[in-house]
Amino acid sequence: MSTAEKFSGFVDHIQHYLGTIRDGEPPTVGGGNRGYALFFLVNASGDLVSVVTNGLRFQRIRAVRPQEFVCTLRAQYEQQARFLTILTADQVIRTGVGLVFDQVVLADNILIPDSQIQGIIASTHPYVDEDLEDLTDDNGEVELQILTLIPITGPEGRLAQESGADALYDRWEAQETDLLNPFRPSAV
Repeated sequence: MSTAEKFSGFVDHIQHYLGTIRDGEPPTVGGGNRGYALFFLVNASGDLVSVVTNGLRFQRIRAVRPQEFVCTLRAQYEQQARFLTILTADQVIRTGVGLVFDQVVLADNILIPDSQIQGIIASTHPYVDEDLEDLTDDNGEVELQILTLIPITGPEGRLAQESGADALYDRWEAQETDLLNPFRPSAV
């Protein structure tokens, strides 16, 4: 039996796939304790930023496995990535229910001013090796799931809800959609 502390490889794991931790934000940043901190990671070339939750895994959330979230966008959209990550994490804590892969979460209105973004889809990371999604322990057992939050427009979200996430992913691939830009046009 392993004596390693649970989730001890989390920081090394995210840095391996997403880049160096440049900054952090404590769970008490807005007063009170929201239940999770944030890490801001920058890739080697400095053109992408990933905002990663740190602490959701310790909250009382019903999910297949403990979870953390990541939203990766171009570096100039760091605040939008932060906003979408916080919005999603707060909703999960409030409802007590985690996300599953390919789940669409849509708001009633546009979330990012001057954009068409109305929600997220929880997915594997489209620009990183798929091993990012699973943090394993010393015995090779998955102990943590990392879901990527991809910003979506209302029509994109409805396509995924009605026809399945693969229909949306196929559309994005066919149109070479820039998923790192929250101000992109809708693919639908």
